[in-house]
Amino acid sequence: MEVYYKELISEDGTLDKLIDELTRVVQGADELAEAAARAQLPQETTRQIRNRLNHLKESCNRLKEHALAGAAATDKIVRRYPYSSLSVAFALGIITASLFWWLRDRDSETASD
Repeated sequence: MEVYYKELISEDGTLDKLIDELTRVVQGADELAEAAARAQLPQETTRQIRNRLNHLKESCNRLKEHALAGAAATDKIVRRYPYSSLSVAFALGIITASLFWWLRDRDSETASD
């Protein structure tokens, strides 16, 4: 049985924004390669630009695939173990808050000395 809570889903779609930005980077790289070809740069310079842009495109595509795979894996685990996931998130929140509280107190003590 799966329960969906639409209120808990982020409205801004951070993963979607990341994928859109990566797509724009790839499109921009293509446009830059075309502009370099029209600028009549030396052959070696044009080749280097194309190689680096191709490397950038491959890196962006890999990053996009990893982000999607990570999001899918996280979603699958959270749906399979909702209470355990909630417990882990709560514990991490408590630990983080305690750490920040401790650091703030320590900083205020050193400032008053």
